[in-house]
Amino acid sequence: MESPPSRRGAASRTRDRLLDAAETLFAKKGFGAVTTRAILRAAGQRNESALHYHFGGRQGLIEALHERRLDQLAGYRGAFIEKLLNRKEPFFVQDLIGIHVQSIASLAGRDEGFLAYFQGIADLVCSSEGEFETLLDRYDRAPELEARQRLVSTFSGVPFPLLRQRFNLGRRFILMAMVQWLRRHGHFHGKAAKAFLADLPRLMEALLQAPAEAL
Repeated sequence: MESPPSRRGAASRTRDRLLDAAETLFAKKGFGAVTTRAILRAAGQRNESALHYHFGGRQGLIEALHERRLDQLAGYRGAFIEKLLNRKEPFFVQDLIGIHVQSIASLAGRDEGFLAYFQGIADLVCSSEGEFETLLDRYDRAPELEARQRLVSTFSGVPFPLLRQRFNLGRRFILMAMVQWLRRHGHFHGKAAKAFLADLPRLMEALLQAPAEAL
């Protein structure tokens, strides 16, 4: 028997409050320093089993946060990547990475929840090699994968394993730089922020294009 609509609505609101509370706390302290009890308290939940009921535990809540925000990010940038794929003239690394950077900056400027989530991911950016990449790759959609595949063919002088290693390193650097900028300034508005964001795709392109023997 299904639960009445009013009960399902209350459950959905409780779930959202837990996610929102976790985002806010993670933004201030990072993913690793926030306890389950702190999340429950911030969400106004007296029942300590609420988090386990909705998410199966703390890790399940974190996975739900990733799903909510990384899927949101993938959806937002998808239309821009589609336009990139459909244009007649060739595109370059700066174009694709620029879409990534600007999508993050735009969502951080219009969605306080996304802003809080993004400020909290520093712990994940510094996680063990492979863990963070697996998380991000899980939310890549077909246009993103196609765009990357097209770009790979333009780097014939760099072995693919090295190219992949450089891409992962550059992606971590860009995300950490953006997190640090947000923590210092709180936004991506103004000329200084615009110049900062414009430099990031250039850095990625320079890293990928460096001769193999340069590293």
